[in-house]
Amino acid sequence: MNKRQLLEHVLLLLNYVKDDKAKLELLLSFMEAELTPPKDDDEVEADGEPDCKAQLPPKYHDVVRQIAGNATSNLISFFNPDTLELEDLPGDLLYSMELYAPENGENGENGAENGADNGADNGAENGADNGADNGAMLGLSHHKWERCTEIPPLESGEAFRIMENFVARLKNKKEARKLEQALRGSKPFANFNRLIHNLNYREAWFAFRQKESEKYIIQSYFYEHLNSGKPHPIQ
Repeated sequence: MNKRQLLEHVLLLLNYVKDDKAKLELLLSFMEAELTPPKDDDEVEADGEPDCKAQLPPKYHDVVRQIAGNATSNLISFFNPDTLELEDLPGDLLYSMELYAPENGENGENGAENGADNGADNGAENGADNGADNGAMLGLSHHKWERCTEIPPLESGEAFRIMENFVARLKNKKEARKLEQALRGSKPFANFNRLIHNLNYREAWFAFRQKESEKYIIQSYFYEHLNSGKPHPIQ
């Protein structure tokens, strides 16, 4: 169909549902989510703070970007500070598989308390062996690294703080109040994300969240590298 035929077909469908309030609301919701032009980054006020990433040696930029993305996606990052290698794993999967087998270590410690001098050592060794075996089964290799920094996903409190900061910096105060109400009500995360899409702040929100997550990761795990000509390895 050409453009004229398409338009006539759309108008025909609109005429068909014009008296159905539920269908009109559904259509409006779809059109707002899919057809409204995205909000520009200018809709969000700058925080006025220096860019932490710009102060970081360039070799860390890409890995910080990846770790920050993992942190907002419930992924645990495993970072090798010597080689800059990075692996990730869903947090729920890691703990459900008990890669590091804490129970074995605990049993070993109990054995030591009962007089078995080697109980704790054996328990720790068994836990490490199990962690290596499970890691290899998943195709991971961080258990072989001499040094590994484990970086967990953002905690809910930190994620909530980032949402609050986004709302506080919106220039459109009417829409900001809608998002603030969503954060103050029940199911704040779900309602906030729904409104972000309905108000068409999706791209602006993702960009803001990524930047704030990168800032958090840098300040929490890479702080000693800021403005450093010769970065020291992360401990």
